[in-house]
Amino acid sequence: MKLRGAILVALATLGLKLVLAVSAADPAWACSCASLSPAEQDEQAENIVVGIVTRVTGDGVQLAVDTVEKGGSGSGDTLRLRVGRSEVSCGYDFRVGTRYRVNSSGGGTGLCAGIRQLPATPSAAPAVSTPAAVTPAPEQTPSRWWFVVGAMLAVLAAGVAAVALRRRRNGQVRRGTDASRHSP
Repeated sequence: MKLRGAILVALATLGLKLVLAVSAADPAWACSCASLSPAEQDEQAENIVVGIVTRVTGDGVQLAVDTVEKGGSGSGDTLRLRVGRSEVSCGYDFRVGTRYRVNSSGGGTGLCAGIRQLPATPSAAPAVSTPAAVTPAPEQTPSRWWFVVGAMLAVLAAGVAAVALRRRRNGQVRRGTDASRHSP
């Protein structure tokens, strides 16, 4: 008798937990600015260059500039920027000999500034961003319908459990009342 009610409550709780576990959570970013779109990063940058990394130190990077999209550097210049090596602290792990499109401000760059690794040869990709390259993908917001459906199922299961328990208790009371009436 009590076991059936306990099973129904346990199933309702399990269903709610399952719905919460399956529902999509908002992404967690180590850097608060990592959710900026490429267009927003480009807008905020003082300089945007395309170049090949020639040197990486513990606190900086050196690039041989191929093209300049924004700012005062020139093609053929060497650009030195401050950057942390760890992406966890909003830095960037540059690789020597790799070609990048790098946004920078105030002599520094990082994950939040906007860094994109490019193909090794300049002919493989245009130096200037095309609107398609800067337009951010539509932001996907996690759907909340799982939560709503789960909550409705939990309430429904709790209601069914309450009705079942009430009927069982009322049935026992009636049987007890009927038994006392028939005894001499």
